[in-house]
Amino acid sequence: MNYKLWFWVVNGVTALLRLSFIGRIGLTVDEAHYWVYTKFLDISYFDHPPIIAYVIKISTLIFGDTAFAVRFPAVFIFFFTSWLFFICVKKLYNERTAFVGVVLLNVLPVFSFLGAVISIPDSPLALFWILALLLFILIIETNDKKYWYFLGIITGLAMLSKYNAFIIPVSVTLFLILSPKHRFWFKEKEPYLGLLISVVMFTPVILWNIANDWASFGFQMQHGLGSSLPKFNFTTFYQCLGAQAGYISPPIFLVFVASAYLCVKEAFVKKDRTALLIACFSLPTLIFFNFVATFNEILPHWPAMGYLVLSIYVSHITLKYANIKWFRIYNIAAWTFTVLVIILAYMHIMYKVIPVEKFLPKEQVEKIRHGIPEAERIDITNDVFGWEDLGNEIRRRLAAYPHKEKPFILTHKSYLASQIAFAVPEIRVFCFSDRADAYDIWQRSLRQLRGRNALFISSDFFHFDPTRYGTAFASYSEPEAFPIYRNGKKIKNFFFTECKNFRPANLPPQFVPRLLGEKKSIYREFINFDHATFKFINSSLKNKLFDFYLLPISYCDSKGFNVTLTLMLLLSIVILWNNKKDNFWTNIALLASVLVVSSLINYFLKQYFERPRPLTALGEENVNTLYEQWHRNSFPSGHTQAAFTAATFMFFIVRKYWYWYVLFAFATGFERIYVGCHFPSDVFAGALLGFIIAAIMVKLFKKYSRI
Repeated sequence: MNYKLWFWVVNGVTALLRLSFIGRIGLTVDEAHYWVYTKFLDISYFDHPPIIAYVIKISTLIFGDTAFAVRFPAVFIFFFTSWLFFICVKKLYNERTAFVGVVLLNVLPVFSFLGAVISIPDSPLALFWILALLLFILIIETNDKKYWYFLGIITGLAMLSKYNAFIIPVSVTLFLILSPKHRFWFKEKEPYLGLLISVVMFTPVILWNIANDWASFGFQMQHGLGSSLPKFNFTTFYQCLGAQAGYISPPIFLVFVASAYLCVKEAFVKKDRTALLIACFSLPTLIFFNFVATFNEILPHWPAMGYLVLSIYVSHITLKYANIKWFRIYNIAAWTFTVLVIILAYMHIMYKVIPVEKFLPKEQVEKIRHGIPEAERIDITNDVFGWEDLGNEIRRRLAAYPHKEKPFILTHKSYLASQIAFAVPEIRVFCFSDRADAYDIWQRSLRQLRGRNALFISSDFFHFDPTRYGTAFASYSEPEAFPIYRNGKKIKNFFFTECKNFRPANLPPQFVPRLLGEKKSIYREFINFDHATFKFINSSLKNKLFDFYLLPISYCDSKGFNVTLTLMLLLSIVILWNNKKDNFWTNIALLASVLVVSSLINYFLKQYFERPRPLTALGEENVNTLYEQWHRNSFPSGHTQAAFTAATFMFFIVRKYWYWYVLFAFATGFERIYVGCHFPSDVFAGALLGFIIAAIMVKLFKKYSRI
């Protein structure tokens, strides 16, 4: 059987089937929310990093603001994720196992629907996660150093997709620790440079958080780990585990549990490298999120990347034990059951084929609220219907107002606000919520709404009485219901309330945007952080032991004698004499040249920036000094730059004593802050410049000389 050919058949046919489906129903609340991201393009967002916004934006620029356009990236990305998955499994096992693995992905609801039809941050995350695994496979197969840089880039893109990607470096590190054959990578620079690349790529998210009071990091920490101290609750754990089983498919979930056990056993008992790799790239995610589930409720798709990689081993086990009759029959039954459930779910979403009322007790069937039968209220597929009708009704109502008197659209919940915004993409929607959300960022100032009327919209699922806004509006009309029907049955109500004369100053505190105010300057926040770190090292860490050791260094520096550089030079001379005696004088000359070039660059940078020293910037009463009393030309730190220049030079020439160079260089940087001469940013810049200058010059010297 040509498994590669059949892979393309399965991948292509399933992609076409999804493309035929994605435009036929409305968006989920999450998708609508991510679409709203595209109306406020930024370097990051309150809920997630930015990549989901960019891919949806590109798609909507091509196809317009439609459900098809919002979901197209999910189908497109899953197509390539499946291809990379096939390549990974083929490298780890064979083409047959790879084909079975791709079929499995198309069977499991968490991947075949949630990640392949619904546009969520997990879609690009899955692509980059599998690509990171493929690159790491190439690293351990070839020992080619260049793949570390590509891995750093892909990890950075994964981190720009979703915060869960922080586990990728953990998985890589865990494998290198547990595989003795590959521990040598800890001594190479490439893994660390790859990690640095990923951190640099993640910088936009950090900068966004700096400018927005760390809103996203704070939200995710509270959302993911809870807002109070952990309190173990195994009921929550079992509920979350059950939800994960539902997303995977209960009968196949049991195979995943057994596969996880067998994978660990094969990795540690039989010392199988492939099993160890799969375990390291799947179990940390599964263990972390299920541990969190013991004290805080998690969403069932959060550990999905763990199941994605574990699917490789499940495919392997499925074929390995296919000759066992009961296991083969069980798998056929489990896969068939799951496929039928998925088909039934698709059919119900489009045509409402499941008589939900047949599965409810009689008393619930007869229960009606707001004219809506209970069977319709609990049918979650109704959530994606009715939004287009609501959009048309909003347009009709707004058209009845004179142009200058048109009210703004208002609701109380971000879920509703995003769905309404997609229903009427030409109209700005506001949200006055009693909890912090993304709309707090997007509506920092409400001054432009002063004196205007509002058309408040709520629903019977998210019921809210707008009079809770109190005197923020001069008056409120009675809510007017707008029913939504599906197949002739009422499934939900929306409510319209006219609110007159908005007065922002009167809005109750719980509804005022939590992050109201002008956006902070990233530069200003950086300076504040720099000063705070300086005060911590210079004041909070001050003690007699540090004073005793650093006082003579500071005294000599105040007299113009650089003790740390002198000690570093003496150490370098001794090491070079004992290890590079044949080229001793050449190396000494090169070291002197590197230090001279570094010093000249430092001098000109100091003259250019003319940054005040801490004594001038913070005031003499706020800085602890020993002997040095410098006031001008702080950036970058000359002592630190010289120390890192010498340390980097020696690292490339005689790596044997690298830990002494690193210790000496970092100790110099700490000393410059402790004695009150430099800010941390001065030290960081000096360290970075020293490393770059020395690295470049040594590379050039090595290229043209023998040292």
